[in-house]
Amino acid sequence: MSVISDRSIASRPSLEQVVAIVDFMEKHKTLALGLMRGLEGREESKRLWFQLTRIVNGITGPTRPMKSWIKYWADKKSTVRNKVISGGGDPNSLCSNIEKKIWDLFLAHDVGKNSRSAVKQEAHFVDDSFYNEDSMDVNHIECEPVLAFEEPMIDYEDRQVAVMEKLVKVMSDQAAAMSQMAHATLVNSQAMERLAESSHIQARALERLASTFENISGAAHDIRGSIVEIDSTMKRLYSTSPT
Repeated sequence: MSVISDRSIASRPSLEQVVAIVDFMEKHKTLALGLMRGLEGREESKRLWFQLTRIVNGITGPTRPMKSWIKYWADKKSTVRNKVISGGGDPNSLCSNIEKKIWDLFLAHDVGKNSRSAVKQEAHFVDDSFYNEDSMDVNHIECEPVLAFEEPMIDYEDRQVAVMEKLVKVMSDQAAAMSQMAHATLVNSQAMERLAESSHIQARALERLASTFENISGAAHDIRGSIVEIDSTMKRLYSTSPT
């Protein structure tokens, strides 16, 4: 069981590979929807799948045979379709931008069909007559067996994208909180400056008031001295006058 789990983990496509598949399918919608019919359609489909396999296997991630990538794409669409159906037909139930893009580009106009019939429509992609190793380029012949894709493995990159989106949101919220904190610190600093300025003005007012009281005290002392001097003069006059 551990060997199978290790191989399953190792075979999970990277995010770059999934994006490359979706971008390629966006350019070749008839291939993406499994609408290539007839001998010429099947030959063109095979050629495009060879091309896509070469592109995806050249990107960082697991290297798979063409049949494996065909099955992955069919399973991926089925997974997205089932998620929307289980979510009551609401595409907002999808957990990543890649899933939403797959829905908008390839599945939004296929709502009336159930997932079983849609998967059956694409069955010709993986039948033995389509996957003919004799017609493959020598660089694409693979001996690796095709693994059974379980739902958790298919959704691995979707969960990875969802986690990255949540991480970006958390970092954005954190940056906003830091910006608000910096603004609050600036406002507090300005308030402290105004308080210091007010304290300085108050101190100067107290100095002027103290100086005024000091002047009043000096004047009162001079008046008292004058009164004492007048009193002394009057006493001398009365004491020297004839009786």
